[in-house]
Amino acid sequence: MFGLKFEKIAAPYKWIDDLQLYLVTDAASSEPLGMFYLDMFPREGKFNHFAQFDIISGKLLPDGKYQRPTVALLCNFPPPTADKPSLLTHQDVETLFHEFGHCLHSIVTRAKYGRFAGTHVPGDFVEAPSQMLQNWVWDKKVLDTFAADYRDPSKKIPADIVKKMNDAKLANAGVFYRRQFAFASLDLALHDPHPEDMPYDCVAISNPILEKVFLPIDPSTTFVSYFGHLNGYDAGYYGYAWADAIAADLATVFEKAKDGYLDKQAGLKLRREIYEPGDSREVNISIEKFLGRKQSIEPFLKKIGVKADNKKKAPAGPSQESR
Repeated sequence: MFGLKFEKIAAPYKWIDDLQLYLVTDAASSEPLGMFYLDMFPREGKFNHFAQFDIISGKLLPDGKYQRPTVALLCNFPPPTADKPSLLTHQDVETLFHEFGHCLHSIVTRAKYGRFAGTHVPGDFVEAPSQMLQNWVWDKKVLDTFAADYRDPSKKIPADIVKKMNDAKLANAGVFYRRQFAFASLDLALHDPHPEDMPYDCVAISNPILEKVFLPIDPSTTFVSYFGHLNGYDAGYYGYAWADAIAADLATVFEKAKDGYLDKQAGLKLRREIYEPGDSREVNISIEKFLGRKQSIEPFLKKIGVKADNKKKAPAGPSQESR
């Protein structure tokens, strides 16, 4: 649907036996665009979360050729057993789609410089394309293309179950976003200016914020000591909720398309206007070219169950200019 072809190829180098390597080519021209490794299962000493890592970034070379990106998806899904394949929960599948969104962003880039290629975009936008791809796993038509009982592939997830799953998403929306706002608030507070050469108590700063914004906290606990996003997303955790609002807006293009989330025209437009430019073009311009209009916060409010008649008039939507 993105005008891409994926082909499993032999990996010339493997750091584990079950490593997989895929070549991505343009479906129309057969031009190679890049490659991605799949390192899917846990092992001792391995990074124990889920992430996409650049190995080679895309960029225009002095001879006029384009350096093809290579990335790795590091996951920790349940490994297969002697009598069962690797079986994923719905949340596992959603995580895979999220990380694959980063993978697509990196591989189909056509930015001139590596610094602006693929996912090298503003921190409060980088999660938007991958968060948008999570919508696919809540759609019955998409799920039917791959999700089935491994013992009988003709048995798909029943439509009423998919509907109940979608309905249940709203049950915890308030708790989820309070949690996100609490984490973002303590992240910003910890990165506020503090007196130079003066130690400060990060637990005393963060615990009251967690209690005020989220839930009561045991004063003997030190959540901040294992909040991993303070390293790498420092002063930028707010970008998850910010990008979620952008992602909900981007998803409307597919929701209105003829074939929904499987619409090839919308998929190709996403590739051209969002994935390919990276940060070589102001992301607000890329967003609005894809949408065909100005950004709006309304799709996000609808996603989290906020009705139009229960709120004041909302602002125009998240803008990267105020990041």
